[in-house]
Amino acid sequence: MKRKTTTAQINEALTTNLLSVTKAECYHKTSRQTNVINPESFIDDFQFLCESGIFADCVGWNYEKDFKTGKYIIEAGRSDAYSENIITIHMRVNEGVKIEDIEKVLLMKEED
Repeated sequence: MKRKTTTAQINEALTTNLLSVTKAECYHKTSRQTNVINPESFIDDFQFLCESGIFADCVGWNYEKDFKTGKYIIEAGRSDAYSENIITIHMRVNEGVKIEDIEKVLLMKEED
């Protein structure tokens, strides 16, 4: 089941070493081509997004756990009709990390 998350929450999962990026891809909707992004390059670009202030909140992220592999898949752009790209990030759970801790950090809290 896909759940909503935010740029800040993904950043927290990365900076507190709960998750590590294993693979990142950019799918172009009009050309139907997929470009693989180097994980280090993705993290650099993602950090830049995190520092962009209010614009970091403009990206809608969804995540789900792949129960076959135990990894997390995080996406942006798939459900946004105005976005040309779909960004997909594959992340593994770091050693010694509890799934409950990851869910607590990633799950977007609904505001009243």
